[in-house]
Amino acid sequence: MASDSSIDLTPEFLAEMIKSVGVGVGIYTKDGQYVYVNESYAELFNVTSSALVGEPLWEIVSEIDADKFKTYWMSFQDNETRKAETVHRYNGQEVPVATVTTQRSINGTTYHFGTIKDISERKAHERELKRQNERLESFAGVISHDLRNPLNVAQGYIDLLQTDIDRDELHLVDTALDRMNVLITELLELAQSRNIGEMRSVSIKIVAKQAWQSVDTQQASLSLPETNPQILANNSRLQQLFENLLRNAIEHGGPGVNVVIETTSDGFYIADDGSGIPESEHDRIFETGYTTNDSGTGFGLSIVQQITSGHDWSLQVRKSSEGGARFEITDVEFATQ
Repeated sequence: MASDSSIDLTPEFLAEMIKSVGVGVGIYTKDGQYVYVNESYAELFNVTSSALVGEPLWEIVSEIDADKFKTYWMSFQDNETRKAETVHRYNGQEVPVATVTTQRSINGTTYHFGTIKDISERKAHERELKRQNERLESFAGVISHDLRNPLNVAQGYIDLLQTDIDRDELHLVDTALDRMNVLITELLELAQSRNIGEMRSVSIKIVAKQAWQSVDTQQASLSLPETNPQILANNSRLQQLFENLLRNAIEHGGPGVNVVIETTSDGFYIADDGSGIPESEHDRIFETGYTTNDSGTGFGLSIVQQITSGHDWSLQVRKSSEGGARFEITDVEFATQ
């Protein structure tokens, strides 16, 4: 069926289309004043479009100052597009928004075209999630402290008894207390892994080396990237991720397993030449408490998943080129070195 070519794309038609889109639209020139806004944008502040036309950008956008607007304007190149999250305020209201701003020159005049989307619900959800995670971490810390006190007392008595008595039962109790201590530690780590904290530019190679030194590596070997890639991450949480994946490789691949950490175009991976993970288990291994190791807690890979999701990364497990396991972390933002 032939397309209808009778539609007249006049300025009036295009203006009417902009009015009807589901997101806000604002256009301003080099003097910083809005020359056009659509109704969707004005409705964020319960005003009409005409109320915003003529208003300077810095009176509405919280992160732009009047004395710095010229520098902001000149920093754009023609046809350049930038995304941002900020707060727009007007008429006594403040609205968190996601913006996409593009600079265009039309008939010799330069404009900034911006789309503005209300993200109030998402921001409220993020704040609530942060509060829940903080409460969970605080609760886990209190429980960890309260459990460790009687645990340490019991361990002290066992140590005293073992100096005078050599009984298998005492060794069994000692092993059980060690197991409880590991469970408490990893439960606390699981709670803390939800809260990523401050992110900055960190070196994959340096953090991986630090993780390797914190793990009982036995006769295993580690291969690192030849370059020194930098990514945006929380240093402590990234080290925790590497530690858990390295322990997993050694526990399941054997004491002489070879481990490789390398970057990809959008992230990095940790692979080994061990026995691998059956494809049928790929989804289950990240479940809290799931383990195939009699001495395992089932928290290690769950912690890894919490850390990756907290960074807004993606995590997948595949078969490595050597037949072992390969954990791929993608959607990682590389930092400028």
